[in-house]
Amino acid sequence: MKKLLSTLLALAMLAGSLLTLASCGGRTQTDISGAGSVADLAGTYISAQSGTYHEIARTQIPNVKGQVYADFDALLAALKSGAIDGYIAEEPTAFVNCRKDPSLGYLKFTNNENGFTATADDTAIAVGCKKGSPLVEKINAVLATLTDAQKSALMEEMFTLRSGGSVDGYSVKNDAPEHPTGTLKIAMECAYDPFNWTQTTADGGAVPISGANGAGLYANGYDVQIAKYIANALGMTLEVYAVDWDSLINGVEAGTYDAIVAGMSPTEERREKLDFSTPYYSSNLVVIYKK
Repeated sequence: MKKLLSTLLALAMLAGSLLTLASCGGRTQTDISGAGSVADLAGTYISAQSGTYHEIARTQIPNVKGQVYADFDALLAALKSGAIDGYIAEEPTAFVNCRKDPSLGYLKFTNNENGFTATADDTAIAVGCKKGSPLVEKINAVLATLTDAQKSALMEEMFTLRSGGSVDGYSVKNDAPEHPTGTLKIAMECAYDPFNWTQTTADGGAVPISGANGAGLYANGYDVQIAKYIANALGMTLEVYAVDWDSLINGVEAGTYDAIVAGMSPTEERREKLDFSTPYYSSNLVVIYKK
């Protein structure tokens, strides 16, 4: 009997171990915190958001394993569950997420050095418009009035906001037109912190989210403040729409939205479908991991 009980106990413990492994995708998470280059990630489970340049950059990791996910919430859940060892993000996104959650860290790679090989367009961020749209030239004229110092300062202000701090005023700002001459409909995910996110109040100069997905919610972030600056400068009223990443380009091509301001890179593939403004931000690609 004693031997039988010991056997049953061992089986129960084994079952518990298997259950834990199953919850982590049936694997043991690899510690990648010491990786000094992309090559050091060989054979690990590194993911990315589907439909982004991050997904393409991921293939530069030798023998990379795992799958891609639809959005950053899913990526974070997969990382915390142990299903993946890390995921690719823009450095501002990694910085904010790691500041909010001390259990996370990120590998501070530098593009084309120890990091991912990428062109300037691959890691730049620009406004996307329908092919042939005269809006591109107008947006470029507005963006040309901003200095690199202003754009960098605006990102720092987004960091402060997402860390629970307050900002008296933004480095990129102008007055709304007294008599708007039209409406500028902008599409973004409203889920790509610190470029764009969703909140429940108008605090911090947030903009109401229009359409069925709005439901009394507001959008804020680096992209939102850039979009607001552009709309004000063009004498237009800004409308922000929350749109799934995979539907952004189709929405602009169909004329549902005037432009995409969503942390989108003007990659060669996207230029086949859209015309892009000059970049309004550029960043390194890094990898977020669980400590």
